[in-house]
Amino acid sequence: MTQEIRHSNDSPTKSLRRRVARWFSQRLAPEAAPAADLPTHIPTRGIHRILVCRATKTLGETLLLSPLLQELEARYPGAEVDIVSGCGAAPALFSLYAQVRRVTVLPKSLAKAPLRYRRVLKQLRETGYDLAIDPYLLSHSDRLLVRSSQARFRIGFDGAKKSGHLTHAIGEPNDEEHAAKLPIYLLRKTMGVAGDPTAWTYPELDLHLSAAEREQGRASLRAVAATGALAQPRGTIGVYAFATGVKNYPREWWDQFLAALAARYPDYAIVEIVPGFGRSLLGDRYPTYFASDIRKLGGVLANLSLYVSADCGIMHLAAASGAPTVGIFAVTDIPGWSVYGAHNHTIDARGLDAAEVAAATVAACGELGLGGA
Repeated sequence: MTQEIRHSNDSPTKSLRRRVARWFSQRLAPEAAPAADLPTHIPTRGIHRILVCRATKTLGETLLLSPLLQELEARYPGAEVDIVSGCGAAPALFSLYAQVRRVTVLPKSLAKAPLRYRRVLKQLRETGYDLAIDPYLLSHSDRLLVRSSQARFRIGFDGAKKSGHLTHAIGEPNDEEHAAKLPIYLLRKTMGVAGDPTAWTYPELDLHLSAAEREQGRASLRAVAATGALAQPRGTIGVYAFATGVKNYPREWWDQFLAALAARYPDYAIVEIVPGFGRSLLGDRYPTYFASDIRKLGGVLANLSLYVSADCGIMHLAAASGAPTVGIFAVTDIPGWSVYGAHNHTIDARGLDAAEVAAATVAACGELGLGGA
């Protein structure tokens, strides 16, 4: 029996949403009878219309689908991909993926908008998908959407927190936990890909920024940094001082942390990336950059010498934009949700004060190639 993996970003609120989604799943999407002549594995040919269902509302969890999209491009280069997402930013995040045809954003509440959900489910059934993917371990909403599609092949994870028939399901893995890798693990296993999964390589996060978006971001960042004290900074360190709930650090913590970082890197400009509510959390002490356009923000992040924040969605956006990224984790499960990618670093900050986290960040900067004083 496989061990159940419980990612610690689970919460009572999310558990309640899953129970609601399970209730609706039983009523809105009755079980379809499995076909009797299905092959053991998902075929490598004949897959033209693909559906990916990820009902999460969060930016970070949605971005973690980008490695799966790259895997689908490699495995099925002639196919089209539709995405159903709960994240309002999803259409912008995946707008430059050539295979992505349509991104459908779900209404914010399944319980409050059942008729809109029914319309989405009807659209999924009528499209005639060849392959539908339920990519994560816990979400009943993802399973509801995949089941409703009635795709020829429906794949996902089996487990105590999932219900509903799939044509091809695998148990929750013991040898892989990261939320960005799990969908690829699922696809490869159901396709019968050979080899030791612990030796597999995986695609990186990628926002697919265009050259024009990167250049615009470079110009914007240069203009912002020029408003600071350094006439010609060696580079720019971006800091995002906001995270949700218990992951958030207070102003005093950031003041201590940044004082230590500035002392180690005096010839680098520090720029605060302002949260979506449009207010500096560092008292406008540093030059600031704000953008409500997620791709413009990505273009700026791509040009940073270093990005630093607590665990949050913008952290994953920085990694997907290509910025060397340091993520500070004090609460969330690190194996499941760490900063993803070879040029990034995750700091286990449990039990550490601001000065100790700054020291760990400096050590990470050496690994990432950031030169100090």
